[in-house]
Amino acid sequence: MLARLALVGVALAAAPAAGFELVSAVAGRNGSTYQLDIEARFRATPEGLLAVLTDYARVHELHPALLESRSLGAVAPDTEEVYTRFEGCVLLFCRTLHRVERIRLDGLTLVAEDVPARGSFAEGNTTWRLEPDGDGTRLRYSARFVPAFAVLPLFGPGVLSRSLERMTLESMAEADRRALARND
Repeated sequence: MLARLALVGVALAAAPAAGFELVSAVAGRNGSTYQLDIEARFRATPEGLLAVLTDYARVHELHPALLESRSLGAVAPDTEEVYTRFEGCVLLFCRTLHRVERIRLDGLTLVAEDVPARGSFAEGNTTWRLEPDGDGTRLRYSARFVPAFAVLPLFGPGVLSRSLERMTLESMAEADRRALARND
């Protein structure tokens, strides 16, 4: 069974300025599989958020741990391969990780599938479901991944899970801020 840590009603320090509001975050691990589920509200519109999230040449600007991002080109209608490089740290041990994903846009939903042989993950998928919510957006986010690298035993899995959650939430708050700034 997936061990889960639930955080409900947590607000990020950047939330008042950006309008990002975390409704819930549930992170956990089952063996080597990590899972993160988030529900959040944004002040930005779904279209504004999608414009930021699909600007693959600039996605890395959403968080300091993201070092590089770029489109590798279309592989099917509404589907692109996207490369990201980021730094992942567990305690004092840091490593540069790579990820190639096939990202498909389906209306207001982004679905990403890892291309395992071309990154630091054996498998993974991420879904961003955006829905209009008044003048803003409600997000249902789900990510699941299996590292293709060894995670330090004992503290490593918990630290990795918390780091992923923190980086994702901080990136979401920054995406909201940037989407709102595009409309100003």
